[in-house]
Amino acid sequence: MEWITELGYLSWFAIGVLFVLAEMFVPGTYLIWFGFSAFVMGILVSIFTFTATETLVWFALISAAFSGIGWYAYAKVLNKTKVPEKYKYLNDMAGAHIGKVYNLSEDVVDGRSKAKVGDSFWLVEIDEPLKKGAKVKIKDVKDGVILVAEKFE
Repeated sequence: MEWITELGYLSWFAIGVLFVLAEMFVPGTYLIWFGFSAFVMGILVSIFTFTATETLVWFALISAAFSGIGWYAYAKVLNKTKVPEKYKYLNDMAGAHIGKVYNLSEDVVDGRSKAKVGDSFWLVEIDEPLKKGAKVKIKDVKDGVILVAEKFE
């Protein structure tokens, strides 16, 4: 653990640069905050002398502070960002069917049926006893894979 105390300010700056560069290649948004923490540690190490434990504790505290700042900043940005309606269900395949109308491919049995959506069949939950070929409108999604529907007239 003594090698930590031997890290000079240039070593901490190099660690910071590595974290910032890694941020460009690794998906996520947190490595940059550790990079900023390493830059601050570089400044602190150039001014003060720390033991190995103190160095690790200060780096952890500074990293936590920068991560909290990053989390707060990203939350503010994401809450203010309006997603266009056409992208609302970009990564939610089941949610993308809400409001659409499909034909049932089977009779409703015990409140469930199937509907052909594209080239696959989706499980449909509906309260009304409908026959094969009846039109249903999707009103909700249950458990991410079951389409909750109502009779379409």
